Amino acid sequence: MNITTRSNIGKRDSNQDYVSTFVNADNQTLAVLCDGMGGHNAGDIASEMAVLQLGNSWEQSDFKNKDIEAVEDWFQNHINEENKRIYDAANIFKDLQGMGTTLVAAAVFEEMTVIANIGDSRAYIIEETSITRITEDHSFANELKMTGQITEEEALTHEKRNTLTRSLGVRSEVKIDFFSFSNSGKQLLLLCSDGLTNAISEKDILSIVSKNKSDASKADELIEQALKNGATDNITVCLLELAPQSLGLEQTVEKKEGN
Repeated sequence: MNITTRSNIGKRDSNQDYVSTFVNADNQTLAVLCDGMGGHNAGDIASEMAVLQLGNSWEQSDFKNKDIEAVEDWFQNHINEENKRIYDAANIFKDLQGMGTTLVAAAVFEEMTVIANIGDSRAYIIEETSITRITEDHSFANELKMTGQITEEEALTHEKRNTLTRSLGVRSEVKIDFFSFSNSGKQLLLLCSDGLTNAISEKDILSIVSKNKSDASKADELIEQALKNGATDNITVCLLELAPQSLGLEQTVEKKEGN
């Protein structure tokens, strides 16, 4: 599997995004991308804690049965452990008060991928002629859109489009959305922070990643285009090239919202 990660500070004073990939005992890959929030250096501490602690736990895991429910249970347990770790730190240390982070993570197996999501960092499946958003933003504007109170166009410019309704480490418990799909055919999985999606349309993302060039060049161009479009936030992307499968399984995406 080819994996490419890129992160750019944008026009911020610090980069509160953090992304990394990990491999467990059975050579199974986990990619985690977090977009931190909080004053001073609290946001980057929260995002780094979440990524590295979750990754460390993944490296000790082994999913021989590759069962979706087992993976979701693993995510549920370990993400909530990290939520409590960040929440407790923010309540103990005054300079970390209010810190939290989004989280989008992908557990990639030979035949399937399982996504866990909290906040407004996103996961996309990109194929030759289509782009499919897998995750739903946990933002105030998106909640209004989903209940029909505003249109999708209005949500793009809503004054509270970046106000999160769910994030890691802000409350003692956190809800997690899960999505799963088969890795049938050759697919590219994109994880990204909202610094990218606030500055570049899904249509333009598809145009860039569909080019006949290396994944590294695609990732660089995504960030360059977002900056040209006036992006001010940190911008982070992770591209995972999923191996083609020998069986032509029908692709479906299953969503399970956290309780």
